[in-house]
Amino acid sequence: MTFIETADLCIGVDLVNVPELSAMLDASAATFRDMCWTAAEQEICQGSAERLAARWAAKEAVMKALGHGIGEIDPLDVEIVGKEGQRPCIRLRGAAERFAAALGRTDWALSMSHESDLAIAFVVARRQSDDGTQHLRPIPTTRERAGK
Repeated sequence: MTFIETADLCIGVDLVNVPELSAMLDASAATFRDMCWTAAEQEICQGSAERLAARWAAKEAVMKALGHGIGEIDPLDVEIVGKEGQRPCIRLRGAAERFAAALGRTDWALSMSHESDLAIAFVVARRQSDDGTQHLRPIPTTRERAGK
């Protein structure tokens, strides 16, 4: 049985052009990095434009899942943690944390990738009830819907 219900899921996806981001990084030196990526993110990425782009896509995807964008959410309020080979995790603070709490979004999943000139991230946030149980309910299979 598949578990999904769109009212209880928020999703976001974002695609970043790595060469464009790299040019912005080169033009702004440390200023752009410090305004958009935490010290921990910068350490993990070690200056790699591809890795920074994937994390930027993840930040944007989180903002889209929350229904808000830059201006309402500071990029530093969304931190992508986890080293290569580890499952990436999302750490929220500030406005991002407040928007997530207002929506009841407590459980996040993230996937990021980069290839050639593109970086992509996809996020899913689930809502939990006050007692901690998931709001997701099973979707009946075709056979169950047909009453067999």
